[in-house]
Amino acid sequence: MRRLAHLAVTFFLAMASAAFTAYSLAHVAHYNLGVPGPALREQALICAALIFGLVTIEFLVSRE
Repeated sequence: MRRLAHLAVTFFLAMASAAFTAYSLAHVAHYNLGVPGPALREQALICAALIFGLVTIEFLVSRE
């Protein structure tokens, strides 16, 4: 049970830091570099799906 709680907290902190980093990079790209918003949204969804898949695979492999 303790290991599961540790994994849950680690997963939450990793996702929170990734979300903060993504928001910061999107803000810089949109306001400082002039990248249009729809282009950022599309790429963000693709990257989020990719990261979700990789984290899920890593979690399932480490459980066995």
